[in-house]
Amino acid sequence: MIRYAEHIEDVLAAWLEQRFEGGAALVAITLTEGGGVRAPGAVMTVSRTGQRVGYISGGCLDADVARHALDAFSDGKARKLRYGSGSPFLDLPLPCGGAVEVLIVPNADPMVVRRCADLLAARIPQRLGFRECGEIVLAPTGEVDHIFTYLPKLRIRIAGRSADAIALHRVATAAGLPVLLQMPEQDFGNADPALDLSRALRMQIPTSLPVLDDDPWTAVILSLHDADWEDPLLVQALQGPAFFIGAVGSRKTHERRCNRLRALGCGEQQIRRIRAPVGLVASMRDASSLAVSILAEILGCWKQVSIDPFQTRP
Repeated sequence: MIRYAEHIEDVLAAWLEQRFEGGAALVAITLTEGGGVRAPGAVMTVSRTGQRVGYISGGCLDADVARHALDAFSDGKARKLRYGSGSPFLDLPLPCGGAVEVLIVPNADPMVVRRCADLLAARIPQRLGFRECGEIVLAPTGEVDHIFTYLPKLRIRIAGRSADAIALHRVATAAGLPVLLQMPEQDFGNADPALDLSRALRMQIPTSLPVLDDDPWTAVILSLHDADWEDPLLVQALQGPAFFIGAVGSRKTHERRCNRLRALGCGEQQIRRIRAPVGLVASMRDASSLAVSILAEILGCWKQVSIDPFQTRP
């Protein structure tokens, strides 16, 4: 079985589950040269039964790496493998060119894995060090061979009740992103029954908004088409550290929105944080296309303003 998890938080959680099912190896990309589907720091687990969670290539290497991981269980020793240019595995050339090096850790410290997974789930960035002898170290201060910084997952908070808000919720959820949906209390009864509202946040009145925990890895989207709700929600978002704040509506709508925010005491620097009309492709006229357009703009901004989740640290 293969599960293509991408974020290290999910891969480490899977490793912890597999540990109680016989154990699992942790595989990390330590170097890429030229092209590559995944970046250094990307991780994968391989259980003793051959089940894989995560991936390190587009499919050209993972099965062979898994085979070496199973071999590592026999002697408990770490493996360092190189594929592509300079590799001894001549029958496994890389279609994208270049080279990839991976480290297989058959006996990772479960305390380190659990602590790293828990802190990332608590939305605290982590630095994880790898030693080629097979040790992993959280927030290393001593000598290690490879260090990677991992960010919490990109999270999207949507305040809305219209078709475009629901479409964005579905698209972002399908992309594997954590999503928080906020809706006015009176709209819950009319919501699409196919939509899972078990974790949605109910808003009672605009003058008493729920306390939120936006962080620098949160994107906020407003799609309420109602100034009574939108203005206090925007003021609240602008007071927080979200890396992206977007609002649905036309340019004229946004001009009126900005004027209202000025009247509420928001400064020009704050107002310039709002991306509106939100969406990478302008003038989308249906909810599903607008949702994809919004998500594309969020991802583009995330790529530009955040550090690389897999960036090697010296």
